[in-house]
Parts: sequence; structure tokens; C-alpha cells
Amino acid sequence: MPYRVLVPIDFKPGGEQALAWAVALVEQTGGTVEVLHVVPTAHQLDALFRSGLTPRRTVRDIRRRAAEDLARQLPAPVRHRLHIVEGEPAAAILAAAQRLKPDLIVLSTRRHTGLARLFLGSVAEKVLQAASVPVVTVPPSR
Repeated sequence: MPYRVLVPIDFKPGGEQALAWAVALVEQTGGTVEVLHVVPTAHQLDALFRSGLTPRRTVRDIRRRAAEDLARQLPAPVRHRLHIVEGEPAAAILAAAQRLKPDLIVLSTRRHTGLARLFLGSVAEKVLQAASVPVVTVPPSR
């Protein structure tokens, strides 16, 4: 049975493992990888730009770069679709899951502990608690 697998990625080190895991699954089943990239809202981008934390980029620039990065990471025969949405990551992942109706969500995790986890929260934890489909978490390789 072909699987539809939702894989939220941020194109940072560590996220490749989740994508590779999802690709291996759909290669065996003939399914589709639904790749989700969440970008900050225009308001959040403006705040980051004013603080000097990130260069200002348009959603078009982000979409182009994400498509290029994804093309380098995915084997050619793997069926996939790229979705770029604005918002808070956990909420955007859950909304995409409602809209796309995947069979499975595959998430990469970070190793935040202590205060970092308390203040940053855990996107994976929020998704695990609220998702209506199974969620597989893939830790970063050591």
C-alpha cells in the first residue's frame, strides 16, 4: 500500500535523517513524500530583521532555495511535493496534517535539554501530543 508521508524540514543539519527515513519508506511502498517547510510570518520576519538575527528574504526566495535544496537531497524517482507555509512550526505542521491527510508524520528532533527545552518548547512534543496520525521521531545522528 502506498504511503503518504509528511516530513517537516528546516534544511538545517539533523533534518536530513528524517527525510532519508521517509524516502526509504516511500521507495518501498511507492508512496509520496509531502515535504513541509515552515517559514516565519511577515511580522516575525520583520522582527527578526530589525533584531539583526536573519537576512530579510521573500517567500519566493525561500521557495526557490528550498526547492533547490530538496532536489539535491531526494533521489530522482521519489515522488514528492514541496509545501511552504508561514506560521509557528508545530501549529503549521498540525494544520498541514489536517489538510494533506498523510498516513504518517516523520519529524527530526533536536536534543534540547534543561532550560533550553523549557524556554524553546519542543515542536516534536507538541506534534506528538496533538497529531491525529502516527508520528515517528528521528533523532540526529551522533
